[in-house]
Amino acid sequence: MPTPLRGFRVLVSGAGVAGPAVAWWLTRHGAEVTVVEAAPALRTSGFAVDFRGPTHLGVLAAMGVLDELRAVQTHAGAMSRVDEHDREIFRLPAEFAGGELEVLRRDLSRILYERGADRVGYVFGDRITALTETADGVRVDLARGASRTVDLVIGADGLHSGVRRLAFGPESAYVRHLGYHLAGWDVPGDGGFDVVPRQYNVPGRMASVAADQRDPGRAGALVVFTSPPQDHDRLDLDRQKALIADAFAGLGWHVPRLLAGLRAAPELYFDAIARVSVPRWHAGRSVLLGDAAWGVTLGGM
Repeated sequence: MPTPLRGFRVLVSGAGVAGPAVAWWLTRHGAEVTVVEAAPALRTSGFAVDFRGPTHLGVLAAMGVLDELRAVQTHAGAMSRVDEHDREIFRLPAEFAGGELEVLRRDLSRILYERGADRVGYVFGDRITALTETADGVRVDLARGASRTVDLVIGADGLHSGVRRLAFGPESAYVRHLGYHLAGWDVPGDGGFDVVPRQYNVPGRMASVAADQRDPGRAGALVVFTSPPQDHDRLDLDRQKALIADAFAGLGWHVPRLLAGLRAAPELYFDAIARVSVPRWHAGRSVLLGDAAWGVTLGGM
């Protein structure tokens, strides 16, 4: 295969989904790619990711990961809305609730990482602190590692992108809070939860739980609640758990059991539901990709 990018130096911020995917494509064409991730290892939190139609599935096939993803798909089906006594009010059919292929984000991230790990350099536990354009490219300063000069920086670091902040401007210029927060965590699967997700709603609060079809010992909890923007350390797990517990205090259904699981959960996905809108996705030698550039939390656009 032709390698038009041979010798082209790229640094990607973010080892979630978009980062490992673009790293694989770039190295396939000869680029020298390093991915820097703030977390100490691949993150295992997050929700399910749906793929639909020939474009989505065609890209996965071209990357050689389609069969592997099919082997770990969730087989998600219908979704039930229930009352406080767990009586079903209505059910959304599978064709509405899911895509042609649905996998957990942690499985997708792991598979994409493993697909390119032999050709991509990964640096965990570090982050970009400064970007400086030079005659030779862009100098990247890292919080813990040595500075380096590359030809291109890609911000695949999500809703709260550090690359976007450094190269484009403050988050407040591009991210609009939509009035809600959401969170997800694992709970023990021995509580008799159904594999069909069950949602319980009251004004301003929604809680959902479903057993993991592939792991009977685990279930997944998801909550959404109205909330103003929160000014807190996004790595402060205890503070996030307290915000959720306060929002759902006194609610019935399975909520007390879910909150008990929350207290013991070693990892948690917690963030605002927000919309990212960046008019131009490049600034000098820095570009944005995925949630850092565009979309709405959970759904994308």
